[in-house]
Amino acid sequence: MPPQALAAIATLLSFAPHGNRVELRLDHGSAELVWLTPSTFHFRRVLDGALRPAEEATREPVVVQTEDGGREVRIRSRLLEVTIVKQGVLVRVRRINGATLMTDLTAPRSEAGGVVWERQMTAESDYFGLGPRTDPTLSARGKSLAADVPLLLSTAGYGEFHPGGGTYHFDFTQPDRYRIQGPEIDYYFYYGPTPKEIFEEHNGQPSHAEPWTVNSDRFGSWASLKASLLRIVEGAMSAANAPMLNLAPYNNAPPELLARARQLGSLVARVSPGTVGLSGFRKQLDTFYGSYIAELQDRGFPIWHPLPFQVPDDPEGARHPDEFLLGDEMLIAPICEPGDKRSVYLPRGIWTNLETNETTQGPKTITVETKSLPVFARNGALIPLTSTNGMALHYFPKLGGEFFLLEGDIADYSQVHAAPALDITRLEIESKKDRDYQWVVHHADKPASVGFDTKQYREVSRLETLADDCWFYDAAQKNLHVRVKVKAGEDCIINLNY
Repeated sequence: MPPQALAAIATLLSFAPHGNRVELRLDHGSAELVWLTPSTFHFRRVLDGALRPAEEATREPVVVQTEDGGREVRIRSRLLEVTIVKQGVLVRVRRINGATLMTDLTAPRSEAGGVVWERQMTAESDYFGLGPRTDPTLSARGKSLAADVPLLLSTAGYGEFHPGGGTYHFDFTQPDRYRIQGPEIDYYFYYGPTPKEIFEEHNGQPSHAEPWTVNSDRFGSWASLKASLLRIVEGAMSAANAPMLNLAPYNNAPPELLARARQLGSLVARVSPGTVGLSGFRKQLDTFYGSYIAELQDRGFPIWHPLPFQVPDDPEGARHPDEFLLGDEMLIAPICEPGDKRSVYLPRGIWTNLETNETTQGPKTITVETKSLPVFARNGALIPLTSTNGMALHYFPKLGGEFFLLEGDIADYSQVHAAPALDITRLEIESKKDRDYQWVVHHADKPASVGFDTKQYREVSRLETLADDCWFYDAAQKNLHVRVKVKAGEDCIINLNY
């Protein structure tokens, strides 16, 4: 390294804890590290002069230990150890058990009106996020990306968010490092280790992606429909959780394209339907969406769960940006090409095709051919579907399942649970409102009896005659239907006895 470059590198001279904030005193420039939770900190630094004042929201105190190790300073919470190398002020983050999460490889330097530095990229780690795109894979490796949303997730177990107001660029084209170029050194570090935990930490910070427009095409096409799907999934992996889709460009599209646009648009919370309209499936999802919109607000989770978000231990998921889970329960694979056919990757587990009731053991890639929207329920899912006659509760054994139904008008949750146990399957509804429910238990054997304690439900021979406190067994589909009317505040338990 030439002498003039070495001279420009800052040195950490001392540090001073002030509650959750650790002031870092440098020979030139300024820096600080503020703990927000035991798994999240905010790091800021300027290469020259003093940091501008910044007030973090009031936080609970975080117990922090600091130690001067000679060539480095160590700052520990109960979950993380942050090491700052004095020469160059390089940051390294480890789990408290010693496993490395993030490592600065180079000292930041001024370049192109901003700051540039490099971080380690291990061979076994993958990287996601940075905003809506139309790439054929969700992985950032091998790509050089302008970050529309500068939130990066690593399968190493961390996320980083850069809230600065300028443009950020991330370069992952080197095999062992990635390069960050931005207006300033100002980032939040989140330890998960899972994407859901990272999103929850991110949701606690003040800077979030605003509502954004998915498409701006004047006329809809198959290419624009596929691009809209990819952009929403990529956006969801970046916590850009408020996509706005306009279906008006498809108003005069050919029938097949119009139908597929309606299917896709019906899955977007903020959709302008134009004359295309919304599907019947969207109306069935009213209560389902209400519950997940509450989770979006409370925890920061997208309603569309990209595969790396839902199954982060499955590297194959990154190769399928054109499918996603709707919440935790349903895998959706929209068809965005003519011909009514596409391949679908099903992760580990047992999946039920909602149209055919057929099951597939994952991980497996299959081909589906249908004019409907391909939807697959995972084993253990409990899916509420709203109808004019009440609420259908679709349960897919053998794993236990539950769902919390947000009753928006009373700001409370009805709860539904289902679980097999030996020769009994227990179905339970804790309803906060008067409502008609119909249990639909898929892939079930015919029970010997249906009831609880002294109450017995009556079997009927046709689904059309199913009434309250009755059950019907569909032998062809192996589905059991039980209808019950539940009063507000009532705990309704039904046992399927085999």
